[in-house]
Amino acid sequence: MTPSRIEVPYNGQSFFIDIADGNMVNLHMIFQISGASAGKEPKEWNKLESTKNLIKSINGGKSPILKTKRGIGGGTWAHWQLALSYAQYLSPELHLAVNQVFKERLEEAIDPELGITRSRERAVKKWKDQGHDDEWIADRNKHIDTRKMYVDTLLEHDVKPNHEIGICTNKIYKGIFRKDKSELEQEIRAKNPDLPKSINIRDHARRSSIAAIGLAEALAAEEIDDFNVRGVTDCAQVSYDKGTSVRLALTDARSKAPKKPEPKKQLSEEGRKGIKGLRDALRGK
Repeated sequence: MTPSRIEVPYNGQSFFIDIADGNMVNLHMIFQISGASAGKEPKEWNKLESTKNLIKSINGGKSPILKTKRGIGGGTWAHWQLALSYAQYLSPELHLAVNQVFKERLEEAIDPELGITRSRERAVKKWKDQGHDDEWIADRNKHIDTRKMYVDTLLEHDVKPNHEIGICTNKIYKGIFRKDKSELEQEIRAKNPDLPKSINIRDHARRSSIAAIGLAEALAAEEIDDFNVRGVTDCAQVSYDKGTSVRLALTDARSKAPKKPEPKKQLSEEGRKGIKGLRDALRGK
């Protein structure tokens, strides 16, 4: 299972719940959000007769809706309907918060355009909370579509989701900044040590860097499509080449920019008197 995350506003804060396979929710994440006692952990809830009856009523015993996994990405994973029941068991207030988020996601699955609108609204709120101004947000928002076009192009040309998309994206970063995602993230965290475990590099980039990444991705997508480049190795190479091209173009443009005039030197008192004497002489004084 490769989990995605949804944000749940609760008690004046925001928490995240992992979801995998489209409808399986990590119950341990809900337990952590609730702040409930250890006696209400998923493993204890699973033992209840009411939980067993609920499982039977949801799937009729035909397919597993409750899974336990150990190790990385482990935990107790349950079908979203079961997860809502667990949230209600923990806290009525938490149940309402989780239910509202799940309701919105269901509406967005039915109406993708609504999902896009809400996703943008959530992103704008997050960026404002991070302290970005309206101009930065406008630039960041604009390049979301470019990013989607780049990813869609990679997927259409035999690049696999997640890991291989990440390889190509890292080549974009490497070409522009001569650093990959992990190196850029280290720099960001050095300046902001309180950031959450998972961050988006672009949410902490300058406007010029966002524009550079967008341009490199647009150029890479065009070349991959025009020349039917296929597979992660070749698509990653195109991505690196376009990132490098953008870096070289920016370096050239910056070298030709007019230099700032040097600040005027302050004259000494003696120098000022000398200039005044010359002016008086020219005026016939």
